Amino acid sequence: MTEIQPLKGIKIIDFTRLLPGPLGTHLLSQLGADILKIESPKRMDYTRFYDPKIGKESTMHYSLNHTKKQCIIDYETTKGYDEVIELIKTADVLIEQFRPGAMKKFKLSFQEIKKINPTIVYISVTGYGQYGENSHKAGHDLNYMATSGLLDLNRDETGKPIIPGFQVADIAGGSYMLVTACTSGLLAQKLQQKAQYVDVSLLDATIPLGAIAHGMDEGDRCYKKFPLLSGMMVNYNVYECADQKWIALGALELKFWNSFCDMINEPTWKAVNNEELIIGVFNKERIENLFKTKTRADWISLSKEYDVCLSPILSIKETKNHTHIQERNIYRETVLENREMKSYNAPFKMYIA
Repeated sequence: MTEIQPLKGIKIIDFTRLLPGPLGTHLLSQLGADILKIESPKRMDYTRFYDPKIGKESTMHYSLNHTKKQCIIDYETTKGYDEVIELIKTADVLIEQFRPGAMKKFKLSFQEIKKINPTIVYISVTGYGQYGENSHKAGHDLNYMATSGLLDLNRDETGKPIIPGFQVADIAGGSYMLVTACTSGLLAQKLQQKAQYVDVSLLDATIPLGAIAHGMDEGDRCYKKFPLLSGMMVNYNVYECADQKWIALGALELKFWNSFCDMINEPTWKAVNNEELIIGVFNKERIENLFKTKTRADWISLSKEYDVCLSPILSIKETKNHTHIQERNIYRETVLENREMKSYNAPFKMYIA
């Protein structure tokens, strides 16, 4: 089979800034789309000014936008507006990330654009969507996680909500949903031969990430009182190794746990139901002490012959160098000021027979 770029030849006008939109349009570029990023000199992408920098270029801005053609156009002037309109006339998709109503002020709303490009796919990415009581409210990743219920599920042993060290709503809810929105809009455009308007809300897209908790809450069991996947099970937990590195044991199903028991030669630890493996029922300290008898590398080597769902907890640098990650070609090499950098390849592989 031959790997293909499914969006090759698709032209996208990109008005997005910061993280959700720019990462989403970068991923679309890796699927073959031709991205033209437009910034107003009055509202430049803030990531341009973030540290660290190589020369005058922010590494974050570069990694999110280096695959795009970038133009700075003051579209609030007559000359700049006319220039942008000419670019939009031949585009397949327009993506913007302003608050509701902003594009109307610039005379670039969906209603205005579809008059000059009657088959445009017009995508608006906002925190709370185009309507609803919060639609004009400012927000960031933390706010969307709070409102979605996800932050409530992520607490420490004292009950305090823990802020993840990565962006959930911005990326899972924004960037990846933008890829879905774009491809869905293009399919609808092809089938209907009409302009499509797509309202992407980071909050809307984030809420389904709590699907397990939601499913339990719809029944007769509160996930917060029985959070199977939130550290209350000894077979689904993280452990420190002899070298102070950490490892993740994901032996959720009993077949994996019992295989783990075979691996460590502890047949008496085998279980017949998950309730036996709840912390407090099973003494977690025994497993903690066990993992501290070997280094992380030793545990990974030992587990190769067993089906136990055991994984090293890798740093970002270790992830980039992981053999599987390299074999999957997840990163692409690029160069900034003679320095080699890595950015992301397409979010999925597509082949033609």
